[in-house]
Amino acid sequence: MTDNYDPTRTLKRPSFGFIMIGGALVGSAIRDLRLANELAERGHPVHVFWTIDRTPVMELHPDIRQHWLFNSGRYNGFIMKLLFIRRGYFAADDYLGRFLCRVIPLKFRMWLYQNGVGSFDIVRWAMNGLIRHVCQGVERDRGVFKSFAKKIERERITHLIPNLSVFGPFCDEVKKYVSSPPSYLVTYQGYEVYGNYAFDLGLGEQLYQRLKETAERSDFPAVVVSADYGERVQRDLGLRSDQLEVIPACITLPEQTELQSAKKILCDLYGDKYDPRIPLLTYMGRQDSEKGIDLLLYAAKMLNERGVPFQLAVSGTTAWGQVYKQACHQIAANLRLPVLTADYLTVEQMSALYRASRCIAYPSIHREPFGMVPVEAMAQGTPIVVPDAGGVSKLPFQGDRQAGLTFRMWDTADLARQLERLLLDDALHAQFSNNARRIAEQYSVSNVCDQMLDLIGLSAYKRSKQTPVQSEEAPDESFQKTRVAV
Repeated sequence: MTDNYDPTRTLKRPSFGFIMIGGALVGSAIRDLRLANELAERGHPVHVFWTIDRTPVMELHPDIRQHWLFNSGRYNGFIMKLLFIRRGYFAADDYLGRFLCRVIPLKFRMWLYQNGVGSFDIVRWAMNGLIRHVCQGVERDRGVFKSFAKKIERERITHLIPNLSVFGPFCDEVKKYVSSPPSYLVTYQGYEVYGNYAFDLGLGEQLYQRLKETAERSDFPAVVVSADYGERVQRDLGLRSDQLEVIPACITLPEQTELQSAKKILCDLYGDKYDPRIPLLTYMGRQDSEKGIDLLLYAAKMLNERGVPFQLAVSGTTAWGQVYKQACHQIAANLRLPVLTADYLTVEQMSALYRASRCIAYPSIHREPFGMVPVEAMAQGTPIVVPDAGGVSKLPFQGDRQAGLTFRMWDTADLARQLERLLLDDALHAQFSNNARRIAEQYSVSNVCDQMLDLIGLSAYKRSKQTPVQSEEAPDESFQKTRVAV
């Protein structure tokens, strides 16, 4: 954070530019696209700059303008490989990638990110190229910054909000190309997950140093989504507590789905495999190794052998390939444990699954920083079971209210005990269900957006309804304030 940071300074009318990652890493993207929509709804000019791929995983406000920053091909491209160039960048690869994104349907591209092409892991390929480029120095690619700077100046963008901290260096470098440099706000979410790729490349420490420098050069304290996650950032990156600010992730509070309607939607989704008379125990989220789905399968088998009545559902996509997902299928088969499965779900189906479930289990094994799935479940009035470590452990509690249980992290037997309590104790379940919606409300997009505006010195603009400025650029067809110290 720069030394001259003053959150009370008077700023010109704000205009926001979100730098978003496309492709398979949609969890963090959803958080920031919700904030982008909220700012646009309040009348602020909002722009989204896509990297890797252009994948709007939710409907965007019609006044939001979308642009390319770069495609995944730019830093690890096809033409570059054909010319036996091992490192660097090629603008032609960027444009080729954009062309492919235009002609290949989004649904099929998302399938490719999930499944790869044979042994070719597209996500790893894309992230490896980005990580190498960041570690070697983003300033080498002057072309991307000249284009980026022109759009910033034309649209009078005052604040850049990179979706992932790995894009912080791009925000820092583009300031050199702009006559009135925008401020930028760094958010740490998931750095340790994509950092695994960096360590596989032997660039882990180098990447972490870049992420630290990004926070130190930014205009505001960096955002972390929970106090526990802030402690991890301090330990891993060497930042101080005063350089960090806790602002949680957010959800769009939906209308609570009517229970019988929810069960009917699940009957249509799962067919005869789903019995609406039997309590439903559900995991929803990415089906990747850090989520601990195998722990849930073992716990479910323990409940099964105790004669506890329930049915199990596991739903969600994967960001890191199919290996763990297939292993979990094999575990379930060896345990003779029936599982209702689904990958992509519509918003209606997700809401129905939350609402019709007796409880949502979220057995993450890596000190989950936050966890939007448990909050979304509580918004539908459904109790949750989460580990007792990480930021996720705080989600079921608000003052004297409680909407779920915690289990000892990595302890399958304790997970089974807590699930059994919620499956069999109707009074406890009703108490938690009554509290759940109220607890979820504190994580509404509106509340979290207000906290972000407070942090960057724009409190006066929190509720403004301004007339959006129309961009001169032709459409790109390629398509309660809470400050918590860490």
